[in-house]
Amino acid sequence: MLCLTLALLFPATVWAADLTCQLSKKEIEVGLNPARETVTVFGQAPENAPVIVKVEGPDRPVLVTLYENDSLIKFNEAEVQGLPGFYQVLTSVPTDRIKENHWQALGIDPEYRHLVPGAWVRMRQDIEEAYQKNQQDYINLALKIKNEKHLFSIRQGVVNIDGRHYWAEIPLVAGMPLGQMKVTAMALDHDKLLSSEVQILHLKPSSILTLGSQELSVSAVMVISLFMVPILLLTVAQVLEIIEYRREQERRARLLREICQR
Repeated sequence: MLCLTLALLFPATVWAADLTCQLSKKEIEVGLNPARETVTVFGQAPENAPVIVKVEGPDRPVLVTLYENDSLIKFNEAEVQGLPGFYQVLTSVPTDRIKENHWQALGIDPEYRHLVPGAWVRMRQDIEEAYQKNQQDYINLALKIKNEKHLFSIRQGVVNIDGRHYWAEIPLVAGMPLGQMKVTAMALDHDKLLSSEVQILHLKPSSILTLGSQELSVSAVMVISLFMVPILLLTVAQVLEIIEYRREQERRARLLREICQR
């Protein structure tokens, strides 16, 4: 009776911890145009709570170049390490309706300041002074490049909600890295941050060949093999030609020896 009474008096408390996250696909082969593929994230969340879905890909280095005094001459180059190769956040409400003190925890900081502590710089040239002075400039430039290529973005109002159910399409873009993508759902229930278990989306390489209306998925190994076959055939033909040439030379030499012996 006591449990039933508590459940009737505090139903929100029972549902508050119920945040789930599922993917329509756990593995997908990415062809020449990743945007053609679709992956849906869905689950349940506390009713009327903002839902945020974070998608984070494996780390990938970014090559950046600084130009001194805005000139066209390169000052130096560096690799920015430790940044995700793909980072997108999908929200159910505009970010201005979420308290700013939650931004970094939810990953919706438009300046991605929560990602900066994990980034570090490796210089292409041995210029210690430039490293000390321009390290933050390199990281900022890497973040800018990610933004321009749409590999980093915050998409507001794209998570659909119907009661306790939510769903959204995870946008795949050109140039995104292959490997494991971590997908996490988060929600703010009465100013309390909830987080689901991390789901893993595997992106695998694929090459798409179109024959009429039929599409064939060919692995990278097969594509390489198709290119290697003509080279192997040409090599074999050359080897056979060399062998035949040597045999002809031996036949001529044998004939000459027989003529000389007569």
